[in-house]
Amino acid sequence: MSDLSIAEVASYLAATGWRREAQAWRTASIWISPDDHEVLLPARDGMGDGDLRLREVLDALAKVENRPRRDIAEEIGAPLSDIQTYQMSSEDQGAGFTALPNGVRAMNGVRQLIDCAGRAYLDGPHVAFRGNTPLSLRQLLGRTRLSPGSLGGSTFRVHVPIGMPPAIGAPAPFETPPPLETPPELETPLGRGISVQLHDAIGSANAAAAEATGTDDLSGFDDAVMAGVSANLCAALSDLGGQDREQPFSITFTWARGLASALPPATIQVDAGRGAVLAAGARHLRRLSSTGEATVTGLIESLHDDAPGGDRWRVKVRGSVAGARGVESRRALWVRLDSRAAYDLAIQAHRERQAVRAQGMLAVAGGRLELLTGRSGFGPLA
Repeated sequence: MSDLSIAEVASYLAATGWRREAQAWRTASIWISPDDHEVLLPARDGMGDGDLRLREVLDALAKVENRPRRDIAEEIGAPLSDIQTYQMSSEDQGAGFTALPNGVRAMNGVRQLIDCAGRAYLDGPHVAFRGNTPLSLRQLLGRTRLSPGSLGGSTFRVHVPIGMPPAIGAPAPFETPPPLETPPELETPLGRGISVQLHDAIGSANAAAAEATGTDDLSGFDDAVMAGVSANLCAALSDLGGQDREQPFSITFTWARGLASALPPATIQVDAGRGAVLAAGARHLRRLSSTGEATVTGLIESLHDDAPGGDRWRVKVRGSVAGARGVESRRALWVRLDSRAAYDLAIQAHRERQAVRAQGMLAVAGGRLELLTGRSGFGPLA
């Protein structure tokens, strides 16, 4: 227990609803849970009974949360990491084990999932990603940590550093690690933005697979592209279902307490047989040509106009995207404008940080999902 500090444990108790009493007991603080469990926390690190008290705190937390002590201890010691817990089937292998080919496939799949979510977050939705991984995403992958879960080989946990920007800093009492290279146009720290993107994309891909199960209709994957679903992500997700892609699995998202999240902890359950549908969805998306009407409202992050290359009047807007499936908040979408005049309006709106709205048809260009606007389909908001 010596690797956990008293400050980290106290911050975890406070973040999970425990209340510190005004009085103390022999310098130890008294903490009470919402359901009246009580623990003592030493006044400082290095006290003689410190390890004993911390074991008692972890025992109480395990009972209250109905979770393994090991998982809780990891979260206490990682206040600036979003954690994803992957639970694969251990059928025919015994509890706590997974077949070596399945484990290797799953690890590679998880790496691809984070890569896909990161590229969707940084460069907008794509039907399929090609080319090299951006530098900032490679840096994040290099600092992402892997640990065994409480059930051994069939469970593992991925710690994604949220990357606090220097201007924000980390709240006391945490020590801030060197910040990740978050692109300046992004308001959300890179790791957190990618974790949320992954949560949303996996949820949408799973829902599309559920709709398609037992049918030949894979059109649900078309609309899911706006939520960050890609052919690459569907293929990587299907790899968690074992060699035959038929085994069930689950992914639990827990958010770093060092940066508040509007999303609660959540578990996405992927039922048996759905991995094969996800693989079919991946093949479907690689053949996709267009996906209907949409509207995006938000701020322009970047502009692109390559006259010699014929890639004219393109802007990236991050905001709310409305389509057949409703509104998806905080998405980045490339918008193809129809004229130089519209592009000039976009330049002015970008300089003045003015919100814009673009309406048109979604189409795929070079694997990237774009919104093609027509006359009067783009303009700043009043």
